[in-house]
Amino acid sequence: MSMIQWTTTEAPEIQIGDRLLASRYFLSPLAGYTQHAFRVAIRELGGVGLCTTDLVLASHLLSGSRKSKALLTTSPADRPLTIQIFGGVTAELVAAARWLEQHGYAAVDLNMGCPMAKINGNGGGARIMCSPDAACQMVAEVVDAVSIPVTVKMRLGWDRDSITAPLLAREFEQAGVAAITVHGRTRNQGFGGTVDLEGIRQTVEAVQQIPVIGNGDVCTVEDAFHMRQQTGCEAVSIGRGAMLDPWIFRKISQAVSGEEPVSEPTREEQIQFLERHFSLMFAQHELYGCRLIRKFVAWFGARLGIPEDLEDRLRRLESDEEFQEIVDQIRLRHGERESSVPTALIKTPNGPVERW
Repeated sequence: MSMIQWTTTEAPEIQIGDRLLASRYFLSPLAGYTQHAFRVAIRELGGVGLCTTDLVLASHLLSGSRKSKALLTTSPADRPLTIQIFGGVTAELVAAARWLEQHGYAAVDLNMGCPMAKINGNGGGARIMCSPDAACQMVAEVVDAVSIPVTVKMRLGWDRDSITAPLLAREFEQAGVAAITVHGRTRNQGFGGTVDLEGIRQTVEAVQQIPVIGNGDVCTVEDAFHMRQQTGCEAVSIGRGAMLDPWIFRKISQAVSGEEPVSEPTREEQIQFLERHFSLMFAQHELYGCRLIRKFVAWFGARLGIPEDLEDRLRRLESDEEFQEIVDQIRLRHGERESSVPTALIKTPNGPVERW
């Protein structure tokens, strides 16, 4: 596929609230994946304008649970950062936003887009979009409670018969939200089907000034530019595409600045990324980091040129010593992989989306 050049007179930077971000291409929050280790490892490759944490349940944040503390872990290398919170109780979301501001976090994002049943069961995620009046009241109260930027991530609606994103975007802007990210699918779609770029465009057209950030099905540089061209969104948030190709942000940055050809990572860069990600994971979680790294390998094992049998060993990893042994083998056998399809894409979640 030929490279689509993004020609524009706009600045590469984007203003969201009181923050000036160096790039318009962001790492999306992905439940179970966008932890501190992955965020830092991918930032070090270059081109990331903003990262957002994995979803943090407001009540767990307020109680100081072990899981919430792990999700809130950050470092000077992990900037700029937004904390994404969710929950069905407005008072808890308000208190959580205040806590984040008091503890020095720079921005808060409210999740109204997660399709997972356990998130919606708490009254959070996409469930909130089913009650527009309550959603607007919730957002307004959080915005009024803090001085840091408050953003919202949502889906187009619950299903095709209730596309509420444009209406909510207009109301959220009036409430003082600094930006809105819209995933171009309904909750009932989960991650199936294709992203609805027209739905994102309608959301863009519904607001007057604040940035709308497009999200969904962006796996290549061309996809990112196509998203912006077709929807008019001012920025693009990339989730699964960054899992499939951690260098996507660097490539976009090169394309935006007119570099040709956009560079692919070398063999050694691919192996070093795996090592760096694991070392950051192990530094935070110790042996538990061996378990956490397993699911990542299913996503980017193909991109890193890891032979199938060595990927399988990584997906059963038990120790840091074993990790080093496998990496030594990868260096010897890099590129022997037979399939270019990531293991994570071979099987879809079992059962209907309601059971996720």
